[in-house]
Amino acid sequence: TDFLYRAKQEGYAVPDTALESAYSALQQLTTTDRWVSVNYITRIERGTIYADNQEFLRRRTAAYAFYVLARAGRADLSDLRYFHDSFITEVPNPLARAHAATALALMGDRTRAANAFRLAEEGLGYSNAENYYQSPLRDAAAMIPLASEVNNQALVERLTGALDQYLGREYYNTQEQAFLLLAAAALLEQSGDVSIALDGVAIETGGKTPQLALSRNMLREGVSITNESDGPLFRSVSVHATPATAPPAEASGFTLNKRIRTLDGRPVDLASVSQNDRFVISVSGQPQDFRLHPAIVVDMLPPGFEIESVVSEADGARNGIYGWLGGVSRAKVAEARDDRFIAAIDLRRYEGTQGFGRFMLAYVVRAVTPGTYVLPGAVIEDMYRPGTYGRTAVQQVSIAAAN
Repeated sequence: TDFLYRAKQEGYAVPDTALESAYSALQQLTTTDRWVSVNYITRIERGTIYADNQEFLRRRTAAYAFYVLARAGRADLSDLRYFHDSFITEVPNPLARAHAATALALMGDRTRAANAFRLAEEGLGYSNAENYYQSPLRDAAAMIPLASEVNNQALVERLTGALDQYLGREYYNTQEQAFLLLAAAALLEQSGDVSIALDGVAIETGGKTPQLALSRNMLREGVSITNESDGPLFRSVSVHATPATAPPAEASGFTLNKRIRTLDGRPVDLASVSQNDRFVISVSGQPQDFRLHPAIVVDMLPPGFEIESVVSEADGARNGIYGWLGGVSRAKVAEARDDRFIAAIDLRRYEGTQGFGRFMLAYVVRAVTPGTYVLPGAVIEDMYRPGTYGRTAVQQVSIAAAN
């Protein structure tokens, strides 16, 4: 609903009837103590070791709903004030507090808004490992456009400074990337035109978002770029290249194993494969922690292999034709593509248990093209925490022509 409202404000065609239905549903979600009759999940899986619970989910949902309704001028101010007075200190997530604060400011209650923003800032650094959309970086970045929207410039400056302690990782999840983009847009909206000089010569930069095309020779010899603007200028550097060596096996949150066997379960000598040979490739592993992981498993093919089929649960069961696998896990998605096998599967371990969280996926390949090829390693990663991943080692396979 937030997205659709923003799209409508930008001139895109969004049906009014659809927005009206959405606003009616959001008004129900602003209630934190009554049954909600819209198709919205307000329950938390029990049995976890973390502190998340249904009340926290209901309250952060209500805070966000209040904000979206307030932007559209549809929030009930008395309900919003009740939420602030009764629940704001019991909502640990700083972004939820900032949503309520922004809603209050938009509805004209500046006193409660100031208090809610103060509590939101105090809550920075909060981390809920069980909520895979949340991170301290996501919250800090998301609060910048909220504070900017209601002209709380002092808070914007403090939040911008606070971002430094959360940046610098190799990977950012989709939520973090989206809210960093919104934060950058909010900061650009407030900034003036950028003026820079290249090797001492002022250049036309195109307003607030300068771009420079540097040649290979310029990069080799070095250039000097000077900020001629009134305020500070931030720069980021991204380097893209092909690795000189294949990445090694790694377990950074997941253990992962890949095995290649004959159709009856015997090991395969990858140095002496013949054209038209068929094999079963299995990928198995387990999370190293006890949180829920919506995981993606990807196994790239060497050019000489083609996938014939994905091994089903029935085929991998004890009485199945590949019963020697010891069982195949139920994946949400398991697909054979032209150049890879890919699967989506939810994984969770529980303390004191051995088998829970382990998975086994498998598929059948045929050797089709003679030659010597790199056999890529399989990869698993958490869809919302891409820095949590596992990877198997790279191998080589030699395929001889059929006699």
